[in-house]
Amino acid sequence: MIEILSNLQDVEQASALQRRLYRTIRETMRAMAGRICGVANWEAKKLLARHIWLDAEHADALRSRVLELRFPRVDVDLVADGALIAMLGRLPSTLTDTEFLAGTYQVIKPRVLAAIEDYLRRSDPLDDAPSHRALRIVIGELRDELAEFERWWNAVSLADREGAGPWVAWLCDALEHAGGVHGRDSGAEVLAREGFSDRPRYVIPMQPSRDPHWLPAVTQVPPRPPRTPQEQQVWIAIDHVNELWACELPAAFIWHHDNLPWSLYRETARWAYDEMRHAQMGERRLLAYGFEIGVDVPMVPDHWVGVCARGGLEAMLFVVHGLEQGGPKWKAQLKSDLWKMGDPYSSQDCDYDWADEAGHIRYGQAWLKALFPDLSKQEIIRRTENEVEQWKEWIADKHRSGQHGYDFFLPRIEAKCARMPALANPEHFHALGSSAATLSYG
Repeated sequence: MIEILSNLQDVEQASALQRRLYRTIRETMRAMAGRICGVANWEAKKLLARHIWLDAEHADALRSRVLELRFPRVDVDLVADGALIAMLGRLPSTLTDTEFLAGTYQVIKPRVLAAIEDYLRRSDPLDDAPSHRALRIVIGELRDELAEFERWWNAVSLADREGAGPWVAWLCDALEHAGGVHGRDSGAEVLAREGFSDRPRYVIPMQPSRDPHWLPAVTQVPPRPPRTPQEQQVWIAIDHVNELWACELPAAFIWHHDNLPWSLYRETARWAYDEMRHAQMGERRLLAYGFEIGVDVPMVPDHWVGVCARGGLEAMLFVVHGLEQGGPKWKAQLKSDLWKMGDPYSSQDCDYDWADEAGHIRYGQAWLKALFPDLSKQEIIRRTENEVEQWKEWIADKHRSGQHGYDFFLPRIEAKCARMPALANPEHFHALGSSAATLSYG
């Protein structure tokens, strides 16, 4: 532990402690972001997506304060705390969802919380008032995160919880071996222990995991246009809930690409959470209509299947960027049409989705510049259009050939739609358009 007397703590001490906290939260956030693809449990995916956004904000507050405190100049992002960062790089190398969440929420985050509380006890609340304000916000939200995890953990089977025990035990020892969250970096190699330290570094899977309770399909988009206003409501909700793929992609980039500017990671954590919010909008509407996601409607990463196998994550970046550019105009139209049709709830969902999409276009541009700095604007446009067209053709081929995987789902959807209540103004249904492709491509 860095030696501190009572609440006497000079600027160098304060900035060194906060820098280590910043790096712990940042690298844990990156591990969580990357693991969203590999986690199958739906509730865990939702929890992780929300928390990477919060953690990115926490890390940013600490980073900004370290720079204010002149540590010792402006080297907050330079190589340091090597043992800690190497150890955190093993965090997502887990065999199960339960191992990963237990390690993150029972080892790392409680120690971050304890370190922040200790910092506040030992520092001067007047001299270091800006730090106190920022860290009290972090404490409140971190406690919320841990409470949300506990609710998830309580639903996990006893066998799965016990199975995570050895990983948790190694992680505790490995963190201490690296110097802990609130101490001096040990500079040591990652703590060696057979079966744990020798696991390979986590790599983003080319097809994200899906909840084992969900039934298989190939495309998220129904193979025919909606025929009634109720079907239109459900078609839009299916499209919304399946924006899970668009959460997993930016989250994957946070882990997959190391040593990029901090601002890119921070904005991308927000991007990923926005897309999860959109997926939850769809889930909320479907539940209100009486549908169970993954059982009554498909939950499939068809964008990943149709693009990654051909061009990898980078091709996916061009696809998502191309689709995002059409998002604001499309969602604005949906907002207006759904309101006229008598569905204010779906209209509001599209309104907030529309607000988010404008920022996402900028985030996509930032990633393209970071990964393809030598590509001209014209070449970026050409490749974006090419990748999107190939994606459109892939899904259209699945629909034409009948390989969409909707044979089980469509009769269930039709039957439940027929039982949905009538809308106030169904005559406006025609204004929404009827192309299933519209829902897929924006």
